[in-house]
Amino acid sequence: MSDSSHKYSEYLKTRRWSGLIYRYIFIYPFFLQYLGLKNVDYGCGIGDFLNFAKFFKKHALGLDINPHNIQICRQQGHVAELLKSNQQYFTDKKNSINCIVLDNVLEHISDPHFVMSDICHGLTTGGYLIIGIPVGQAGYKADPDHKMYYDEDALKSLLEEYSLIKTRAFYRPLHIKYFRNRLKQFCYYAVFQKAGA
Repeated sequence: MSDSSHKYSEYLKTRRWSGLIYRYIFIYPFFLQYLGLKNVDYGCGIGDFLNFAKFFKKHALGLDINPHNIQICRQQGHVAELLKSNQQYFTDKKNSINCIVLDNVLEHISDPHFVMSDICHGLTTGGYLIIGIPVGQAGYKADPDHKMYYDEDALKSLLEEYSLIKTRAFYRPLHIKYFRNRLKQFCYYAVFQKAGA
């Protein structure tokens, strides 16, 4: 286990309670309507969304590349599995997942095509992918682990390559342009649905 993985896991544990309450009230409730029988939190971190899903009796598997995060999730009673950086998780699980949550994860990934092809392989036809990204420079620069910047158009363009159709989008906390480059928590959320073959 690398020292940087441990440091990042510790960083996640230091976030303020106000941020957790914010996610539980203003973000995660919008995800509920898209969850099915089999759900995955891809890049689950220390289990914030897994805890939320469990409270509402929704099954969700946590996946993360950080072994420290997986350990924390398992200690909380969640089913969580370690992603290996050079292997696609859904290779032998085609069309098996109803909903995948990718909340503030995509910007941490150097090769989005590797991850997106894996996710699309695992999603059922008609299944949902919920993605949240920080938009604006304040949010992007807030985390030293961010590797790629996306805006709304870049995200839509990337996902259309994988036959994922945007069905809904919203901003949090508010869609006011003034906040875009001033507020670290200013995020864009979009729900994409996998089109039929």
